[in-house]
Amino acid sequence: MTQSISPLDETLIRFDAAAALLANREPNATPDAMLEMLARAAWRGDFNPPFQFEDNDYDHSQREYPHNWLKIPIEAPPASLTEGQLRLKPRPFEYFEGSSDTLLSVMYCMRLLPGDQSAWDELLNHGNGRMYLHGKQDALAALVRMPLNTYSEAGRAYLAGLFIPRRMLQTWLDQRSSRFIRLFTHSEATNSHPVAEPATDRHGHSGPTKRGRPALGAWPAIASWALELNESDPDMPRKELAGRLYERALKEFDTADVPNETTILRRLAGMLDDREPPMRGDA
Repeated sequence: MTQSISPLDETLIRFDAAAALLANREPNATPDAMLEMLARAAWRGDFNPPFQFEDNDYDHSQREYPHNWLKIPIEAPPASLTEGQLRLKPRPFEYFEGSSDTLLSVMYCMRLLPGDQSAWDELLNHGNGRMYLHGKQDALAALVRMPLNTYSEAGRAYLAGLFIPRRMLQTWLDQRSSRFIRLFTHSEATNSHPVAEPATDRHGHSGPTKRGRPALGAWPAIASWALELNESDPDMPRKELAGRLYERALKEFDTADVPNETTILRRLAGMLDDREPPMRGDA
């Protein structure tokens, strides 16, 4: 997890800034068209981290490397805010490493998906929370084909505010066109590190130094479910609640994105009792 990101961080770039640079290089495109292209790619999963054991990544070093993840703004967990901050609208937010599933969950909960919210509720919430994100594959497939102008102003602004590692974006572009060579990476970085290896830009760290484990993709949804279930049944034993959250997460997310039941149980105090912030990258 990264609590804050600077636009001067030369290892990352915001979607809107990237779109502007792409449009400047491509005379027949506009920044909005390029932002739409990036948003569609995010929904398609092009910017997801490697799957477990992909490319022989048996130690998860590629999957856990921070520069293989989108940085998604998510409202700060209530447990990390003061009583006064909890009353703020909007609340403070932090950046979490996330995938297309994370982005879908966050934008759905924030009511930022395009079109009729009730239709998204029927697809994703299966009628008032009986099964959360049960239609996520249908939703992601639909979002890939939805133009930017179908989103609200707030939805477009949220997509514009996503951060992507420059190297990830450059690798993705190089696989599709020769017109954007080295647009987002320095030539030294490009020449000194094979594309398959994790690398930073020219002035970054010289090796793949870890900055803590990335937040698992299921955490935002687990935190939301925990609040819903606790509100509907506040007397439910925490161990039972953790078990139900774990089983629900396994149905909706890849196993590699789901923390174990013991970790969920330990984090419930932070989610429900305001003692420690949830959504860290524990396995």
